[in-house]
Amino acid sequence: MDIKEYLEIQSREIERHKWIESEKAGKDLGTDAAIDWILKYAAAFSDYLNQKEQES
Repeated sequence: MDIKEYLEIQSREIERHKWIESEKAGKDLGTDAAIDWILKYAAAFSDYLNQKEQES
């Protein structure tokens, strides 16, 4: 997987998190939700994709 594909997948995950959290809050959380995803999930996301890459 190249960096472009990695960043596209990561961007989709961040956008999905922003949408879900904004729906829960009843307002657009924007950058705050993106930062929340980075703090909570970025490391696990990276580990997961690296593991999948090594398995293939």
